[in-house]
Amino acid sequence: MGYSVNYLSDKNIINIKVEGKLNFGMAEKYSKEALKEARENECANYLLDHSKTETKGGINKLHASGDELQQFGFKNTDRIAIIITNSGKDDDLLDPVSQNSRWSKLKYFFTNDMEKAIEWLNN
Repeated sequence: MGYSVNYLSDKNIINIKVEGKLNFGMAEKYSKEALKEARENECANYLLDHSKTETKGGINKLHASGDELQQFGFKNTDRIAIIITNSGKDDDLLDPVSQNSRWSKLKYFFTNDMEKAIEWLNN
């Protein structure tokens, strides 16, 4: 269980990688670290890699709803790409979850779409 937060200067992205079991406290902690790193680098693009995160309940349990992100300190002007493993269960949820977010700049991608996520963040 753990996470890392790194600034990718060549892409102007804050990269957050989460591994193992996730809980609200951990999500809050890595979010605060990511926001601090973003402020220091004048960055508003976040790549949240949950491809190695263990969750019960699929993408709905990633602590990435608009309310939670706002509670952690993210702004609705931030661009957030969330990477998940394609378990087969979430295939039909990705677009509706992204579209139903009150955050217009939040989108889910599967692990094999990492480059698409980076491209989306930089557009």
